[in-house]
Amino acid sequence: MLERFTGRARRVVVPVRRSDPDRRADGPGRPRRGGVLTMVGAGDVDHLDPALAYHTVTRGIVRAYTRQLVGYPAGRDREAAGRIVADLATEVPSAANGRVAARGTRYTFTLRDGVCWNTPSGARPVTAQDVVRGIKRLAHPMAPSPGLPYFLSTIDGMAEFRDALARGPRTPEAIAERMEHTGVRGMRAVGTTEVVFTIRHPATDFLNMLALPFATPAPAEYLPHVPGSPELNETLMSNGPYEVTRHVRGRRITLGRNPAWAPETDGLRAAHVDGVDIRQGVSEEDAYELVASGAADMLWDVQPLTARLPDLLRTGDPRLEVCPAGLLSPYLVINVVSPNEGNATGDRKVRQALQYAVDKAAVSLVWGGPRLNDIADQILPPLCTAHREFRPYRTEGGRGDPERAGRLLAEAGYPEGLTLRLVFRDADIHPETAETVKVALARAGIRVKTVPASINEFFDDYLSSSSAAREGAWDIALTGWEPDWYGNNARTYLQPLFGSRGVADNGDWGSNFGRYRNEKVDDLLDAALTSESQKRAAGFFRRLEEEVMRDAAVVPILFAHQYWFHSTRVRNWLPYPVLNGDLTNLWLGDAPSGA
Repeated sequence: MLERFTGRARRVVVPVRRSDPDRRADGPGRPRRGGVLTMVGAGDVDHLDPALAYHTVTRGIVRAYTRQLVGYPAGRDREAAGRIVADLATEVPSAANGRVAARGTRYTFTLRDGVCWNTPSGARPVTAQDVVRGIKRLAHPMAPSPGLPYFLSTIDGMAEFRDALARGPRTPEAIAERMEHTGVRGMRAVGTTEVVFTIRHPATDFLNMLALPFATPAPAEYLPHVPGSPELNETLMSNGPYEVTRHVRGRRITLGRNPAWAPETDGLRAAHVDGVDIRQGVSEEDAYELVASGAADMLWDVQPLTARLPDLLRTGDPRLEVCPAGLLSPYLVINVVSPNEGNATGDRKVRQALQYAVDKAAVSLVWGGPRLNDIADQILPPLCTAHREFRPYRTEGGRGDPERAGRLLAEAGYPEGLTLRLVFRDADIHPETAETVKVALARAGIRVKTVPASINEFFDDYLSSSSAAREGAWDIALTGWEPDWYGNNARTYLQPLFGSRGVADNGDWGSNFGRYRNEKVDDLLDAALTSESQKRAAGFFRRLEEEVMRDAAVVPILFAHQYWFHSTRVRNWLPYPVLNGDLTNLWLGDAPSGA
């Protein structure tokens, strides 16, 4: 039985040490407090509710107004960027400090003193009950979270809790009552300051899950509202340095300071600027010109047009920030259940031929060249702690080997080649990418019929549709993948893209768009996800990756870097696993007009 907040218990204040910004290689100069960061772009967030927020641009806002038990530091050291540090919690649980026990299945957190919600009636402490409630909200049957599968597969009793919520009347009031008074075996609030999690089996990346925005605490005021609803958005509360002060969908989002935030409790967010003003509905070209001229500070959800990149890169323009991010993008999905050409894509040799047929170097040029991407010959990038280079289909310079591809096709029974349907998004650089792939495959005797689609059609009508896959609406598709966290993140690539345990042929395949099924892969995935040590898990993940590549389930093409553009008055811009970097640690200096 969960308790509502009834009062404030005394907690030990744990001071947070900050590094001196003057000594940071990536943050020269003394921080300057004040000013409003202006951002410009085309679109809007998916959701402001952290239970549903999943788009990369949204995560920048969520980091500014929410906090989680643990998190990541922003910075240019990519290895450090994947290390878990304490946020709401006083320390990161480990076996050494006694807060991870029961063979890695029990985690205990103590909340830091002084972290508060900004409520209409004033500041109120964040409690252990809020932490539990935040994760329980992910299972709301009227608006389940995209992050729910992570917690269903790990927290003991979470699946049963989800099923209990789904039973009974589907009204917000009835669900709120069940949510607050139905317990989860694996989550327990001890008083108001301690949270204990029990997970079903050891999971070396459980802390990474708790660092996701999905694991944001939720005040009791959220209960009556469906996640993501207008009513919930009107009730949003902040426990971070900023709060959402205005949201006019498709037009504007503004953030202002949260008066309940105590900077001495927060080692991750400095909050130098007074606020953030995001102006939407601006074209890519106009947005770029506003930032380039100094009339705005940073791009929001768009990047510099490809045509602008050569000059920015050639001159080493400091306004362009380029950072490796572990994006497997683009890659070629192979529909293994397509009936076309006698189920050609179901033949491993045909899929291996595709590995050698693609000219990855040509695609690299379309995507900005070697400064903005690396050739990918495997799935796990160097930024993943489980990565070990093996590149089974490496070709000279990444240009492919059409002769070898042709021999494999002949061995598979296609000496005269074959015809495949390639589906791709019809915007940005995707049509040029598709044409480049088409030209490359033709060298090996693979004729391509291109199928352009809008972004909604691409995912809804093609990749996510079992009937479209089985009826041969497409054979291969160009898409991309971004991990949900850095560092210990092999799960975030391999489980969603290749796991098939318990999936019916016509069921929901999630992001396993090619309907790839391999029992050995599922067994290795289970072994990796239940390993007690990260080293042992990494070994299983590498064997899994090798099996998937031996089967040629997908064709990796590039590990694309993320890149951003800001004005010269933006100082101490630090990369973070979101599109625009970390909004909470930069500050604004003076810059000449037109800089």
